[in-house]
Amino acid sequence: MSKIASKMMSKKTLLAVALVLGSAVISAQASAESYFGGSVGRTNWDFDCAGATHCQKSAGSWKLYGGNDFSPYFAVEGSYIYMNEVSVNVGTVGINFNARGGDVAAVVKTPAWKGLHGFAKLGGVFMKGEIIAAVGGVSGSEAHYSAQPLVGFGGVYQLDQKLSVRLELDTRKVKISHVADTTYNVRNFSIGVQSVF
Repeated sequence: MSKIASKMMSKKTLLAVALVLGSAVISAQASAESYFGGSVGRTNWDFDCAGATHCQKSAGSWKLYGGNDFSPYFAVEGSYIYMNEVSVNVGTVGINFNARGGDVAAVVKTPAWKGLHGFAKLGGVFMKGEIIAAVGGVSGSEAHYSAQPLVGFGGVYQLDQKLSVRLELDTRKVKISHVADTTYNVRNFSIGVQSVF
């Protein structure tokens, strides 16, 4: 009889634990707040311009992103970024680079102060880098996909309960071809707006 009673007690204990964990997950989801936004910015690539007759290392960019706040201090977000072409000419050879891709990152936020909070993020990106080379009337291109690290930081200023302004600086690596030594650090500074829902 005692064995049956202990089995029933263990089942009741498991059920109680499951109910507590389930309610914790539901309350965490209920308190979670989702956000989305868009920004425009400027990239800067770290390739070498030595010996170039023309070198443009920066260009415009745009980004769409969305995330979920799991607490006032922690979020997970994903984004898609497009980086416009940069270029370098060496004699009669012209080379253009561009990149686009998505990322997922963990975001840690500072406590809010007068509607302003800072954040830092760390994650990974999956980028498509492309190189287009031309000499005379002949041109060719190559694209390369790679997974790379992402780090960033910035600040968000809350305009009202739903709308905020966001400044951000992030750095990611982009590989533009299968050739060795064609992986570059790309910094992107952006400004945009985000909204909660």
